[in-house]
Amino acid sequence: MPNNKWDDENIESLLKDFPTIKDERPKEEVYKRLQKTQKPQKKSKHWIPYLVAALAFITFGVLLASMLGQSSNESAYDMSGSEGEGAEESTTESGDAGSAAVEDNGGGESESESAATESSEAEDAGEGSDAFSATENNVEMAENSLYEDQLDGMSLFTVGLTENAIVVPVSFVVWHDRLLEDFGTLEVDAVDLYNRYAPEIDEEALGFDEYHPYAGTIEKTAEGLVHRLPENHNYDLASASMTVYFNSLAATFKDAEGIAVVDEAGKAADFDQVGPVEPLEPGNLNLAYYTYDNANGSSYLVPGFNMPHESAAEALEAMKSTPNDLYSTVIPAGVEYSVSETDQMVTVEFNEPADFDSYGYQEAINMIEGMVLAADSFGKELMLENTADENWGNFDFTAPLPVPAGINIKEYGN
Repeated sequence: MPNNKWDDENIESLLKDFPTIKDERPKEEVYKRLQKTQKPQKKSKHWIPYLVAALAFITFGVLLASMLGQSSNESAYDMSGSEGEGAEESTTESGDAGSAAVEDNGGGESESESAATESSEAEDAGEGSDAFSATENNVEMAENSLYEDQLDGMSLFTVGLTENAIVVPVSFVVWHDRLLEDFGTLEVDAVDLYNRYAPEIDEEALGFDEYHPYAGTIEKTAEGLVHRLPENHNYDLASASMTVYFNSLAATFKDAEGIAVVDEAGKAADFDQVGPVEPLEPGNLNLAYYTYDNANGSSYLVPGFNMPHESAAEALEAMKSTPNDLYSTVIPAGVEYSVSETDQMVTVEFNEPADFDSYGYQEAINMIEGMVLAADSFGKELMLENTADENWGNFDFTAPLPVPAGINIKEYGN
């Protein structure tokens, strides 16, 4: 281009002025230097992608297993919680019979742990899934007593259990669906229930001696019931044996009009130390009530068998102290009261207004129900006077207090 001619000439002149550069090294030397400078290229590691993929797969598998395990545990916990809520609602609808407990495992169990627990319980039961036990299905009644208006959908089966020659009346809840399954009807009595369920009681699991069922047979009669003894029974081996036997019959069949004890021929049984046994009348035994702690640490409300009193007032006064080392008083320390009675009513008046909220719940319940049962042992009702409130819990202190339909409640688990 004309405008760039001078510039091109100038550039060419400048280039000519640069010194000439020559490489005077031999070709062999240059070649050797190139060989030293050039490093061999490393082979690519084709196995690395496979390793990374494998590690990623393993990591994913571990995370997936962990997530599934956590999900399984949460599901088990939710199922346990929903089952507990369902049981609680069912119990409430059945008359507030209340379960403790279920006693609530605190957290979900894995399937293997649950299976191991169920297997262990099945082995310990020894008598099958229908056995009576304190730990049947980990269910135990929340209340120690039940009243007639709470027996919706259930019946009570009472048995006089024994330990240390002490007889404890324990009432088992039998649900009506179970009765219909076993009898086909709800029209059953104490004899029916005893003959069907007494062999299934796991007395040792409850902390008592193995005593039931009675030797021989229990039969209903127009006058009450008959215990027909075999020839080789042990109920008259000693005075203590006879005492436990008679008290157990009275606790088990407390509503019977009379209990006849006969031999296989139908004659009055002849006990070595007392001769022919007179018919028993388990009704009004004129007893005070106390608490008793058995071998497994459970506390029970019990009548003071073999310690009858002349009057209800005397029995209620006696309940302020303990008669021996086996019983405990149901009256809290510092509580003072006076007792008066008529032909049909016993009245307990506290010296100071009785605030039942100031005591432990079970302590207050034992005092109230112990007094009610003591009065009932004389065939009388009980009134409490000078209480801090007219009502406490389910109790209305403006009227005679109801008598429990059963005490020392245990539930029969399917």
